Amino acid sequence: MILNALKYTRYAGEPREWHIIGTGNTYAYFDNINLLVGKNASGKSRTLNVIRELANLLSGKTDLRNAISPSENFEVLFTEKDIRYKYILEFKDRKVSNEILSMNDKVLLDRDKGVLLSAEGQNIPFAAEDHRLVICAQDADRKPYFREFVKWGLSLRNYLFANQFEKNKQVKDYTRIDGGDPGIEGTEVLIYTFYRGRETYGESFVNDIMSGMRDLGYSVTGIDILEKNGLYGICIEEEGEYMVTQHDMSQGMFRSLALLIMLSYARLSDLSLCMLIDDMGEGLDFDTSRRMMDIVVRRIDNSNLQFFMTTNDRYVMNQIPLKYWTVIDRVESSRSVYYNHINAKDNFEDFKYTGLNNFDFLTTDFYKNGFGSIDEEDND
Repeated sequence: MILNALKYTRYAGEPREWHIIGTGNTYAYFDNINLLVGKNASGKSRTLNVIRELANLLSGKTDLRNAISPSENFEVLFTEKDIRYKYILEFKDRKVSNEILSMNDKVLLDRDKGVLLSAEGQNIPFAAEDHRLVICAQDADRKPYFREFVKWGLSLRNYLFANQFEKNKQVKDYTRIDGGDPGIEGTEVLIYTFYRGRETYGESFVNDIMSGMRDLGYSVTGIDILEKNGLYGICIEEEGEYMVTQHDMSQGMFRSLALLIMLSYARLSDLSLCMLIDDMGEGLDFDTSRRMMDIVVRRIDNSNLQFFMTTNDRYVMNQIPLKYWTVIDRVESSRSVYYNHINAKDNFEDFKYTGLNNFDFLTTDFYKNGFGSIDEEDND
């Protein structure tokens, strides 16, 4: 399932009110690759926080008592194959005031009207606490009424590219994680993820990772798990001659390896994952950053994976085609307006005639004003 569009409001009617919207007060639209760019304080990291919160609420990991703010409004569009869903959630003072889910314009859930339809179309009586969502509620057999949304929420993975992949962390037992299989989020489970992928998919999993590393310019001929002083870490073999331990890898190499392990595991598992990556490319040199963007685009485009990446790095911006961009423009401090190839198609397509690089698309405000922004600079 893919998150296609979002309208969002926080603290409505208060001085600190803030919105996520598209141009003309429409939806902010997304694809399965989304590079969020914008000037400082435009709302890039805030957007990731909103998507993360939505996932946590839909999965039931959290409820409104732990929401970002006491009053929020979500209007969200999802698609799964040929099915289109629309979900509306509004709450005030951490109590749900409106919750509606429709599928291809057929209402499946209307909390206020007491509507909750089964797969057979029969209305199911329900009771819900004010701070909990019906969409993640379970039946008498503890099965979610709307399993697709719970799965989407549980699938979300969040990574701080600059800080989270700390290469010095190792484990005592890489074959299990206390509390069960947590998926592929977090440095502390990276080694476990590699172990699971290799056990499940064998050499095809390892070869997929090595292929990506070689595309990045690393002469990797093997990847393994190495024990030292009772702790286990990832190691790589370079040029078929010598081993490089996790501790001895450069930070850039380790971050690249970590991301490729996660991508390969998700792709081979045919998982429908939503990944949030803040500060994509941080700590990578120009050439590695450029190649990493190529790999991400090739491996994710038209897949079951959805990526939301933020960056302030001009190298990353120059490498990813504008069709994957979403430019965020902060207006009057209360609105973050989203521009992309869906709602500003002419400006996105016309930019190729300027001869400028992608970074200039942002700095000249071409995404918003088109050739008018170039004319203004010439007049200056």
